[in-house]
Amino acid sequence: MAGRLKSGVRIVHAAVLAAEGLRARDHNLRRGEEVRSLIAAGRAGVDVLAKPLFPYQREGVACLVAAGRALLADDMGLGKTVQAIAACEVLRGRGEASHVVIVTPASLKHQWAMEIEALAHRQAVIVGGGAQLRRQALESDAPYKILSYELTWRELSRLRALDADILILDEAQRAKNFRTKTAATLRALPSRFLFVLTGTPVENRLDDLYSLLQLIDPEVLGPLWRFNFEFHSQNRKGKIVGYKNLGALRERIAPVVLRRRKEEVLSQLPSLTEQTRYTPLTRQQAELEADYRAVAARYMALAEKRALLPAEMKKMQMALLKARQACNALELCDPSRDAASPKLDEFEALIAEVAAQGVSKVLVFSEWVGMLHLAARRLERLGVGFGMLHGSIPVAKRPALLDRFRHDPDQRVLLASDAGGVGLNLQVASYVVHLDLPWNPARLDQRTSRAHRLGQTRGVSVTYLCAEEGIERGIEGTLAGKRAVRSAALDPDSHVEELDSPSFTVFLRELREVFDTLSESGAGAAGEEEATPMVPAETAAQEYLAQPAAASPAAAGAFEAPRRAGEAQAPASSGAAPGSAAIGGVARAGNRLRLARVVLEAGFPGDAVRAAYDALAAAIASLVSGEATPSHAALVAVTYRDLVPSGRLPAAVPAALARLHDLTTLEAQGVDVDPALAAEAVGEAEAWVQRIVEQTPS
Repeated sequence: MAGRLKSGVRIVHAAVLAAEGLRARDHNLRRGEEVRSLIAAGRAGVDVLAKPLFPYQREGVACLVAAGRALLADDMGLGKTVQAIAACEVLRGRGEASHVVIVTPASLKHQWAMEIEALAHRQAVIVGGGAQLRRQALESDAPYKILSYELTWRELSRLRALDADILILDEAQRAKNFRTKTAATLRALPSRFLFVLTGTPVENRLDDLYSLLQLIDPEVLGPLWRFNFEFHSQNRKGKIVGYKNLGALRERIAPVVLRRRKEEVLSQLPSLTEQTRYTPLTRQQAELEADYRAVAARYMALAEKRALLPAEMKKMQMALLKARQACNALELCDPSRDAASPKLDEFEALIAEVAAQGVSKVLVFSEWVGMLHLAARRLERLGVGFGMLHGSIPVAKRPALLDRFRHDPDQRVLLASDAGGVGLNLQVASYVVHLDLPWNPARLDQRTSRAHRLGQTRGVSVTYLCAEEGIERGIEGTLAGKRAVRSAALDPDSHVEELDSPSFTVFLRELREVFDTLSESGAGAAGEEEATPMVPAETAAQEYLAQPAAASPAAAGAFEAPRRAGEAQAPASSGAAPGSAAIGGVARAGNRLRLARVVLEAGFPGDAVRAAYDALAAAIASLVSGEATPSHAALVAVTYRDLVPSGRLPAAVPAALARLHDLTTLEAQGVDVDPALAAEAVGEAEAWVQRIVEQTPS
């Protein structure tokens, strides 16, 4: 499209757009200078939140407000979230903005909402759930709307129609590749103001920075070919071998990029900052956690009527422990289960960010050594050096291990259990990560105090990783109340006259609080964790229940929850080599039979029949090469369709499988499995598995 002036000069459409862009740029420059002048003269304040900002944070807010579209690249722990919220409130107060859209990793959505409501006293809605719920959230009157990156492309049309005044991209390094679908979607979101937040604007290549600045203002660095020409060194074949003109690059981006390292603002840093990252559960995790929580809920209901027998107490504590472990990773409950863990994914991303910042050290805590080993795998994948300290490490070896963490710059992370971390004094760490939440808030405080104590010369950033649903979310809801009670008991100004003693009655009441919290949040039946100092008589059985997952298959899965009604283990993937399905099924059948005997002798008949069912199901599945049998119904179908008619399986085997399946459902209905009946069922399963194995090709 083109036009002509009265003089006859022809103006092409591209020139019109360029002229409009120049006018907009000139307007933004004049606006920025005006805002800076007002702030410098004290006529426009940036300390607009309920909590005072630190000097460097006030500088950050001023930069965001004046630039309008900017990249805030402060180190993790310096409060990028707080600065962004304050900048939004300043713009809203000036009448330049009304609606704010925040795009953030799913684990940080609730943290953003809580901080907005606590610091700005504004309503923030989280966009999630089904299409109808998402539409309602986006159409609400709330000034702040929060959604995950994964939802941006699904809701692109509604987000474009919303035409938010301010767009915030948190942890924006996930848009570092400007060719990805996510980056393209973000570039399509309209907004007058844009705040891009990341502690790692350059992770691997200079192109990371280019991608982020394309979101802010494509004119800053220009087209990619010019950026490559100006700032990349290439060999004769055109391969990038280095970078050049970095001083000119820094000067070019200075108006829209602000980065402060933690070391630069040490004198201003708060002594302690905390954040909670909420991680989802996989479908398998949610089912397993709910199963164990339901078992604990039944025993809790029984305990409210009468005193529990020692065996019942053990079962409740076992269920609570396993429900908590399921919130971390399925492998803690059974090493043979799916290795997916959103919490470990979040941990890996968190450590990657800290590792990219420089030489900061990180303390990582978990109650279970098994969880520490899973975290260690992620660190190995990142190439981050680490040490591990737990109760099994000989006392004589601990000083050398701790000295290495303090003085070796290549060892960035120390993984520690509560037992191993007792008495630690590690002010060298400036980050603390809690992989799980204990029942007792004092344990959390003791972990953090390993780094945040007298002699610490830098601020300590504490991150709590909490499952966004299930028992761990319920525990989180009780921790603040427990801290308040503790403070009331110890504060000289307190007027509290009475406190409950640590007893099972107190534990039971607190467990009920967790259940009620989960019920109010829609999480369904609830439960709690393993025995803690709140429960008296810490017997040898309780100590056994508190151990991490063992190395042996039998011990590791000794307290596996029931699989969902009819769920059977698939023998192998259809793409396996010939015979591998059968071999895998036979091996699993043997492992589950050993497990059945272990838990039967330990006094858990319900777990024994579940393991026996798994064993027989795996053995039957091993006869069907290449076919997965993910459910009881599918297993029964293939049995009567193929195996029994062909004579490969006696007709009595499906009947035995049905009896075992029926027994696995009893506890879910509140009926205890009779130990004698369980022993008979396990024996029958062993006999049939043996016969099936004998006719399975090796």
